Amino acid sequence: MAAQHGRNTTAWWNSLDITGYLDNADYSLDTDTDEVSRYGMGWKEYVTGTTSATVAFTGVYDATSESAIEGQLRTDNGVLTYCPSAGSAIGDRAKLLSVTSTTYSDASPVGGAVRFGWDVTSEDSVGLGWVLHPMSKDTNTTTGSSRDDTAATSTGWVAHVHVTSVDGGSWVIKLQDSADNSSWSDVSGGAFTAATGATSQRLEAASTTAQLRRYVRYVATRTGGSAGQGLTFGLAYARNL
Repeated sequence: MAAQHGRNTTAWWNSLDITGYLDNADYSLDTDTDEVSRYGMGWKEYVTGTTSATVAFTGVYDATSESAIEGQLRTDNGVLTYCPSAGSAIGDRAKLLSVTSTTYSDASPVGGAVRFGWDVTSEDSVGLGWVLHPMSKDTNTTTGSSRDDTAATSTGWVAHVHVTSVDGGSWVIKLQDSADNSSWSDVSGGAFTAATGATSQRLEAASTTAQLRRYVRYVATRTGGSAGQGLTFGLAYARNL
């Protein structure tokens, strides 16, 4: 087992890379249970109910982070990608959550820095997956490197894109998969809405039995604009468990 250090944690929220504002994240996945023990039983018995996920963040106050986070308190289904130990390389672990912000708070101690707290609750299943494109800039149309997941799955998938800026033109980012890392096809339903500026989106497979072949990559295609123009984005995906 290789130990991981928290200093490289990454978080992308809607169209922002909020990593630089945060200093702690507590992720929790919980399932409701109800006891159904009866007379004559030697051990307690439980049935399971619904599952929920929460993340509690803290960070150093900044006007940009305040307006970006506090302003989303009444918005459902925010797009959050949280990488617990690193998000700077293809294959780094990522948690993909569709969330509602439930709490935002400031603290202003007379003897210290202004800090904030931010809590979110997931409204959909959490994708436990990988970074496919670290937050960085692609110039002109680009085909990304592939990720080898060792086997195909037929359980559906989820993907997040976070575009923080666009130099020019209209960009379509799509997922492709392959059985042999040579012959590639577009993933059905795996094209994000064209981006002309900062934006974010969560995509989910149309079926819980949708197939995703062994290898996965992305293609970012620019329409219009000028040579040398690009976009800055982060991309992650997960195969459903």
